[in-house]
Amino acid sequence: MRIVIGETPRVGPSGQYRPDTESSLVEAKLLDIRGPRKENRRPPDEAERREYGEGAADPVSGRVLVLLIPEGYKVPRGIESGNYRIYLRFVQKSLGR
Repeated sequence: MRIVIGETPRVGPSGQYRPDTESSLVEAKLLDIRGPRKENRRPPDEAERREYGEGAADPVSGRVLVLLIPEGYKVPRGIESGNYRIYLRFVQKSLGR
């Protein structure tokens, strides 16, 4: 048993919260944007050889976005596995309001 007198509850997310990924909205800040990786690049002969799996080439018309999500606890665990679909909605900021 733990008895503590005068302790206040912690402020902020506990780290345990994970929203429903089907319906949660996450706001992000755009940090960088660049074109797709080029497929035909070959490293010099003396450079380390790297094997790229199938589907590693980016679409020619693609854009790579680097996003910052300030409320990182809203990002589902295991997102790096590639088992999630991510949909983006672009909303222009209001000017002067």
